[in-house]
Amino acid sequence: MSTFDPKNPGIEIAVRLRLACEAHDTSISSHLDRVSRYACEIGRLMGLDKTRIQELHYATPLHDLGKIGLPQELLSKPGRLTREEMEVIKSHSMIGFRMLDGSPWPIIQCAARIALAHHECWDGSGYPHGLVGENIPLDARIVAVADVYDALLSQRAYKPAWEEDLVIAEMRRMRETKFDPAILDLFLNHLPAMAVAAG
Repeated sequence: MSTFDPKNPGIEIAVRLRLACEAHDTSISSHLDRVSRYACEIGRLMGLDKTRIQELHYATPLHDLGKIGLPQELLSKPGRLTREEMEVIKSHSMIGFRMLDGSPWPIIQCAARIALAHHECWDGSGYPHGLVGENIPLDARIVAVADVYDALLSQRAYKPAWEEDLVIAEMRRMRETKFDPAILDLFLNHLPAMAVAAG
């Protein structure tokens, strides 16, 4: 018997789309868990209500949903990408957004915002639209911090895992370029709570 809430189909949709992400790349399950937990803890510390935090919980793992539309050999390529390959990688934001856009369910609407905008940068240098500051949706600004922190700490095909002190230094370096400074400060000032949240 299904345990999904028939009054909130967005939950089932989000869970099943996450399974599709994991089927495309079996290495990402723990990354998706941690990023979701970090994002929810940031939301809690910011005072977001329970509904918004539930949306973050289910929507955050879909931030890279669009990568299921990209070749796995490109996603797992060791070493530096060419300019052309990087443009293909960047297309995952729009691919994911198109897959999610237009849903009537708030969780999927949240996932669409995150998928589209989590690579936007505070100073306008990000993609796909070069949004600046608070023009970037709040949920995407939260996920950007959580995603980069966990990605830098994690080993990938194209890079080794970084030590935490190097990760913190790099994120502080990008404090007013890539990240919402207030969200980054909140995150870094509560790293013990983040570690507990990540399990």
